[in-house]
Amino acid sequence: MADDQDLTLTVWFDGQCGLCTRIAAWIERQPKFVPVHCAPAQSAGDAGCPISPQALLDKLTVTASDGAVYHGTNAWLTVLWGLRNYRGWSLWLSRDAWRPWAEHLFAIVTGLAKRTRRATTA
Repeated sequence: MADDQDLTLTVWFDGQCGLCTRIAAWIERQPKFVPVHCAPAQSAGDAGCPISPQALLDKLTVTASDGAVYHGTNAWLTVLWGLRNYRGWSLWLSRDAWRPWAEHLFAIVTGLAKRTRRATTA
């Protein structure tokens, strides 16, 4: 990742998912090393994001002001990296020995979010 100076992260979440909205609000409240902003994927076009809303909804996506794009587990780890109280967790979960566990954990959260969305849109 780039130097912390001048770096900002945007977390694109499903604005129609109750769980995703609650997680985004939690992220916004956390103390941060770098600015981390949450935005509904449905507003990506209006916000100038070149990635389609559908692609943003397929997996959690984080875009960085330095042009980097993170998807799935890498996006989750990037969010944790930006948060003051969770950077250590990000670095720990990024290790080879713990990466499969992190992928499993974040797959569970993503699966819950998808189920929540289906339940609210059905």
